[in-house]
Amino acid sequence: MTHDQVHDQASFAQYVAGLRAELDRPSQSERWENAELPQFLEAMSAWAADWPHAADPNPWKHAAAVITAAIVYE
Repeated sequence: MTHDQVHDQASFAQYVAGLRAELDRPSQSERWENAELPQFLEAMSAWAADWPHAADPNPWKHAAAVITAAIVYE
């Protein structure tokens, strides 16, 4: 599932669970630049501050986009 497929609470929970499972698979976790919580939260904060566009009107989809960005944002 991608963050673009998130549309409600249930799909958001499924998306986050999928990301958590991804971290347990070394072949897929390699894309995570910020796999440790402090770095992840710092990246999330930086992305939220730097993002120049309006938030997605769907809050579940927007939250998924923020999480996705924090995976790799530096």
